[in-house]
Amino acid sequence: MDFSKFSDDDFDLKDWINTALQSQIDTNQSKEQYVGTLVTKLQVLIQEINNSIDETSHQTIQNFPRVLREIDVLKQETFMLKEQMKSVRDDLLKVEKNTVSDSMKLLLELDIVRTNLLNVQVALQEADNWSNLTSDLDSILASKDLKTISNHIESMQNSLELLQDDSMDFTNRCALLEDFKNKFETMISTDIVSCFNSKSLSLSKNYVQIFSQINRLDNLKKYYYQCEVARNSAKIVELEAYHENSFKESQVLFNLEEDNTKDFIEKSDNLMTFISSWLDYLITTWHNEIQWCKQLFNDYHSIVINILKKSSEDFNKIYQTYLGNMLNSCKDHSILLNYLAKYKEETDRFVQTLHSSCENMSLLSQSFLNDLLFKLFKQFYSPYKSIFKQYSSIINKNLQKELEKNIKLNSFEVIECVQLLDGSVNKIFSLLESEMQRCLKLTNGCCFYMMIDAFKMFLKSYVDEFKRVVSNLKERRLENTTKDDEDWDSFRHFVKIIQIVGQLIIRYEDLEESLQRNLLNNFVHKTRHGSVTTPTTQQAFNFDHQALLTNQNLQSIVSFKEYFMDDNDRLKLNGLIAAVESGDDYSMMKDLLKPLFSLSELVHKFSFEIVYAPIKKILKNLSKSSIWQAINTGLINKETIPLFAMAPQEYITKIGQYLLTLPQNFEPFTMHDSNNLLIALRKGKLPYLDEKDLSDDITACWLDSIANATYTNLSDEILKIGKLEVNSQRQLIIDIEYINSVFDDVGLKDYSNLSSIIELLKVNEQEFDEMSGNKPVRIVSAIRKMRDF
Repeated sequence: MDFSKFSDDDFDLKDWINTALQSQIDTNQSKEQYVGTLVTKLQVLIQEINNSIDETSHQTIQNFPRVLREIDVLKQETFMLKEQMKSVRDDLLKVEKNTVSDSMKLLLELDIVRTNLLNVQVALQEADNWSNLTSDLDSILASKDLKTISNHIESMQNSLELLQDDSMDFTNRCALLEDFKNKFETMISTDIVSCFNSKSLSLSKNYVQIFSQINRLDNLKKYYYQCEVARNSAKIVELEAYHENSFKESQVLFNLEEDNTKDFIEKSDNLMTFISSWLDYLITTWHNEIQWCKQLFNDYHSIVINILKKSSEDFNKIYQTYLGNMLNSCKDHSILLNYLAKYKEETDRFVQTLHSSCENMSLLSQSFLNDLLFKLFKQFYSPYKSIFKQYSSIINKNLQKELEKNIKLNSFEVIECVQLLDGSVNKIFSLLESEMQRCLKLTNGCCFYMMIDAFKMFLKSYVDEFKRVVSNLKERRLENTTKDDEDWDSFRHFVKIIQIVGQLIIRYEDLEESLQRNLLNNFVHKTRHGSVTTPTTQQAFNFDHQALLTNQNLQSIVSFKEYFMDDNDRLKLNGLIAAVESGDDYSMMKDLLKPLFSLSELVHKFSFEIVYAPIKKILKNLSKSSIWQAINTGLINKETIPLFAMAPQEYITKIGQYLLTLPQNFEPFTMHDSNNLLIALRKGKLPYLDEKDLSDDITACWLDSIANATYTNLSDEILKIGKLEVNSQRQLIIDIEYINSVFDDVGLKDYSNLSSIIELLKVNEQEFDEMSGNKPVRIVSAIRKMRDF
């Protein structure tokens, strides 16, 4: 039984009991008997402990007087020690006071003299040693014993450190040592190059030891760097030779005069193979050289990164030339963009592989190496930078070619022409959406503002072509029909075109929203949180610089802005991002609004002219019509005819009947796609209809427009009529009252000029001045002349 557990700090009663019960040896004894035995043993133990405590307490009480006496003795001895220490301190102060103050200073000066003498002795010895070391350097060098020479150089370095001063002698000695090192390095340089080319690890380690010993390890790294760069340059030449059919020195990759798409594609494929082979080789080189180089140098990561950077510079000179020739000789920019995307994707694959490898080696957390990798990746993407400077022009040419080649707008048949215009809207905006996605993938969104410029130029061209087609339809209608006759077939076609224009405006607004959403998703949501105001120049650059400092992801959108863009381009892009993010209903393509609204207004004007043509024909030269004289000359004795005996003339009833039939003629054309019609109407303009008069009822808007035009032009024609006889005046009153009732029926709200004309025609000469007091001067003057007052 283990009783020692009772003294543990973490004693647990339950655990002890369980352990004691489990340790029962005699299996014939029952648990109750065993527990009784345990209790008995514990009682005996408690008794023994109590006895021990009693005995210890008794002894302690007996020893207290002796302990107190010893404490008193210790106090007396402590007091005596204190007095003795005080006496010693007083003696020391007395001695110091009675001693001459300059004695210590003298001792210090003597010690300095002794030290200087020892230094002179050492210097003399080293000067003698230096003379011995430099006595026969040529013979030492001629021995070609690398170990002996390196040890000798090390001895010279150690000696020179002890002889260091500001004298001319020391400078000469340093020059002598460096000259000896140069000769030694020249002597073994060929072997070093051969060693690195053959990848002899044992020899390389030996050279590392030697160059470390002579303090020239950086020079050895340069030899290694130059050997690897030369090896990679040879690989480029090898790859060019392998693809000699496309990369002959005697001719450029792409012939600027040729127009052979098949040949262009074949050469583009060969360039793709060339790029892939080179980048695969670099990945293999990266892994191999990291493993080999780390056995020699501590900073092997930076060495290999710089080797790749220099090699990529050599490759980029060739690659950039090929890309430039490819761009200049391209006849189909869609093919060019597709191949650029493939080349960029291959470069992305290489960069991602290298980036993942660096992450696995924890290089990205080291700011120096992170900066080197950033410069390396920037070097790999540099050929695309010059291409992307022309991105707006490339995209615009591609879109224009698509418009000319695949998006037909005109046709000899009117119906087919309208159908082509209708189908073109989806084609146009699908094309723009695909170009936007390509921009995000190909340029990582960095050319977004250039793409928008291309979109604006393209859509402007499309709208201009749309206008040209609509104008042609109008001219064709005038050639094929009588100008002033009713032509509801043509009106139906133009209403369809208005719907297409409405759809075009809606798709434009959707495109604006899509552009803004993709811009913010690509730049703002991927890089930072919070909002940004429109930046100044310095703020725009500080934003990117700060993002680079805080961001170690070399494949972030901020890094790609550095890879692909210069300062001016980044400033423009940052300004666009800030303007969109400000949320002030910023329009990225606001220059297109005016052409779009102008197109809508033009189509409405042409449609209006078709509907209004019959009325215009009736009203033309109405003021000079002979009907006003025939009314009087045809009367017997020129008697005055009462108003109730007169009826509206044919011209005015034709106008009235035409106006009353307009609603049923309009209804079939406005039943479908009324939303598109309404959008087009709100963004365009119907003649003779103010914006405040617009409603959601398309038919009502058209009726108001035609009625307003009729009212305005009829009023003008009436006011041009010369002098009228009484019966002619009365006939004019009947005509105006009739048309006013028609205006009421079609819902025209304001025809006050006609009402004023009626009032002035009805009053006699005595009441005329009083009635004309609140009437427009132009109307009063015309009626006064008409009635000869």
